[in-house]
Amino acid sequence: MRILMRQRLLSILDHYDICDEAGQLLFKVNGKFALTPELRIWNAAGEELGYTKFELFHLLPHYNFFADGEKIDCMVKKITLFRPRYELEQSGWTVHGDFLAHEYQVTDTEGREIANISKAYLKVRDTYAIDVSDARNVLRVLMVALIVDSVEHPSR
Repeated sequence: MRILMRQRLLSILDHYDICDEAGQLLFKVNGKFALTPELRIWNAAGEELGYTKFELFHLLPHYNFFADGEKIDCMVKKITLFRPRYELEQSGWTVHGDFLAHEYQVTDTEGREIANISKAYLKVRDTYAIDVSDARNVLRVLMVALIVDSVEHPSR
């Protein structure tokens, strides 16, 4: 399944529209500035599906993922020598790749690809193509892409 994550034009906080390849709106994302920043995700009908929230008081950044009011995962940035890497504690997924080039993958504990995320260039606004192998993982993969975009490229 391929989805496109597009940052909305002229937004101060992180705001995105997530569409399928035909341009049909699937999700909306709105950033919320607070002591612990949040990214809230709604479906096209306006129902909240989940959110991400930065967790304070850790040496390395921690980002909690919530769906239906319950914590479903925690993404932690790991220290590496050459390239940054993130790990999701509950699912066991790893996020790795070339974040500066906006090309990265999400893999499971056995190295199988869960998703491939890449930036589409020559667009008016930031757009990412997200290929997810299993539609059941779309929400969690979307949360990963949102966090990586906001952390690795904060100056937009």
